[in-house]
Amino acid sequence: MARNNIDYNGERVNRHPAVIAQAGYTGKNHYAVTYSGQTVFVRASDELAALFTAAKHWGYKFTRPEYHQNAAARKLHYTPGL
Repeated sequence: MARNNIDYNGERVNRHPAVIAQAGYTGKNHYAVTYSGQTVFVRASDELAALFTAAKHWGYKFTRPEYHQNAAARKLHYTPGL
Protein backbone atom coordinates (compact mmCIF):
# COMPACT_ATOMS: atom_id res chain seq x y z
CA MET A 1 0.00 0.00 0.00
CA ALA A 2 1.54 3.32 -1.07
CA ARG A 3 1.44 6.29 1.25
CA ASN A 4 1.65 9.91 0.27
CA ASN A 5 3.01 12.02 3.06
CA ILE A 6 4.13 15.61 2.67
CA ASP A 7 6.22 15.31 5.86
CA TYR A 8 8.50 12.62 4.43
CA ASN A 9 12.01 13.50 5.67
CA GLY A 10 13.86 11.90 2.76
CA GLU A 11 12.19 14.11 0.18
CA ARG A 12 14.39 16.84 -1.27
CA VAL A 13 12.78 20.26 -1.15
CA ASN A 14 13.88 22.89 -3.66
CA ARG A 15 13.70 26.14 -1.71
CA HIS A 16 15.06 28.29 -4.53
CA PRO A 17 12.97 29.09 -7.59
CA ALA A 18 14.26 28.28 -11.05
CA VAL A 19 16.41 30.67 -13.04
CA ILE A 20 14.98 31.43 -16.47
CA ALA A 21 16.53 33.59 -19.17
CA GLN A 22 15.24 36.23 -21.54
CA ALA A 23 15.42 34.86 -25.08
CA GLY A 24 18.71 35.85 -26.71
CA TYR A 25 20.10 37.65 -23.64
CA THR A 26 23.64 36.67 -22.70
CA GLY A 27 24.40 39.32 -20.06
CA LYS A 28 24.70 38.93 -16.33
CA ASN A 29 21.76 40.95 -14.91
CA HIS A 30 19.45 38.93 -12.66
CA TYR A 31 16.03 39.91 -11.29
CA ALA A 32 13.68 38.34 -8.75
CA VAL A 33 10.14 38.64 -10.14
CA THR A 34 7.22 38.12 -7.78
CA TYR A 35 3.51 37.94 -8.54
CA SER A 36 0.63 36.41 -6.62
CA GLY A 37 2.84 34.54 -4.16
CA GLN A 38 5.11 33.15 -6.89
CA THR A 39 8.78 34.02 -7.33
CA VAL A 40 11.13 33.28 -10.18
CA PHE A 41 14.68 34.40 -10.92
CA VAL A 42 15.11 35.86 -14.40
CA ARG A 43 18.30 36.68 -16.28
CA ALA A 44 17.25 39.69 -18.37
CA SER A 45 18.49 43.01 -19.75
CA ASP A 46 16.16 45.20 -17.65
CA GLU A 47 13.13 45.12 -15.32
CA LEU A 48 10.57 45.26 -18.12
CA ALA A 49 12.18 42.35 -19.93
CA ALA A 50 12.27 40.40 -16.64
CA LEU A 51 8.55 41.01 -16.04
CA PHE A 52 7.70 39.98 -19.61
CA THR A 53 9.83 36.81 -19.42
CA ALA A 54 8.31 35.80 -16.08
CA ALA A 55 4.76 36.37 -17.39
CA LYS A 56 5.50 34.13 -20.35
CA HIS A 57 7.04 31.49 -18.04
CA TRP A 58 3.93 31.46 -15.83
CA GLY A 59 1.54 31.45 -18.81
CA TYR A 60 0.16 34.95 -18.28
CA LYS A 61 -0.31 37.67 -20.86
CA PHE A 62 1.87 40.67 -20.02
CA THR A 63 -0.95 42.99 -21.12
CA ARG A 64 -3.25 41.56 -18.43
CA PRO A 65 -3.81 44.57 -16.10
CA GLU A 66 -3.71 42.48 -12.92
CA TYR A 67 -0.26 41.20 -13.85
CA HIS A 68 1.63 44.25 -15.02
CA GLN A 69 0.18 46.45 -12.26
CA ASN A 70 0.97 44.04 -9.42
CA ALA A 71 4.06 42.12 -10.50
CA ALA A 72 7.39 43.39 -9.17
CA ALA A 73 10.94 42.92 -10.42
CA ARG A 74 13.87 43.53 -8.09
CA LYS A 75 17.43 43.59 -9.41
CA LEU A 76 19.76 41.14 -7.70
CA HIS A 77 23.40 41.99 -7.06
CA TYR A 78 24.45 38.35 -7.10
CA THR A 79 23.99 35.30 -9.32
CA PRO A 80 21.16 33.17 -7.90
CA GLY A 81 21.60 29.45 -7.57
CA LEU A 82 25.31 29.52 -6.76
